[in-house]
Amino acid sequence: MAFRLVFREENLWSGEKVGVEIDGKKILLVNVAGTVCAFEDRCAHLGWPLSHGKLVGQELTCALHQWRYDARTGVGLNPRGIALRSYGVQILDGDILVDLDGA
Repeated sequence: MAFRLVFREENLWSGEKVGVEIDGKKILLVNVAGTVCAFEDRCAHLGWPLSHGKLVGQELTCALHQWRYDARTGVGLNPRGIALRSYGVQILDGDILVDLDGA
């Protein structure tokens, strides 16, 4: 596992998302009701950055073609049968750490 510091928890409020780049990997961080999740920052459809989309409640929507995902799991809501690449997250002393070798 290669957990790396990517962001401060205090800068990612509940209901917010942010795109970051660490070691050349574009990562999307989302905070859903106090739980931070990390995904590859690209839609499964055409690779558009999900950081450009919308996060409403626990639903993440791509701005390009409106593909929708569960922001807690990365599983496709519309269409179904797809999923975002997810990364393990740890919170340590207010730092958000992401496992860049993740799934």
